[in-house]
Amino acid sequence: MEPVMEINKINSTINTEMGTSRSKTSSFVLPQETQAVVAQKPQAEVSDDCKLIAHNQPQLAEMDDVDLDKVAQIRQSLIDGSFDIDIEQMVDAIVQQHG
Repeated sequence: MEPVMEINKINSTINTEMGTSRSKTSSFVLPQETQAVVAQKPQAEVSDDCKLIAHNQPQLAEMDDVDLDKVAQIRQSLIDGSFDIDIEQMVDAIVQQHG
């Protein structure tokens, strides 16, 4: 019988330091530098983001997931051969979106 390899997703610094151990009885202390980073996590930013999302949730719920008019335009331009890709515009959009 072949050995079974268990693959665990590592979600945090604590799990990274602990490796793949799943023992609930083992004790573990974070290194000093890790404790300082965890202690300095800006809670106000998370709270502000949550407030912004909650405030805009009704407007987001009203929006369609897909712009069907845009899909129809693209479909028609593919059919009639007028679809054109502006690479520079695409690159600018990617850089603007992802930095």
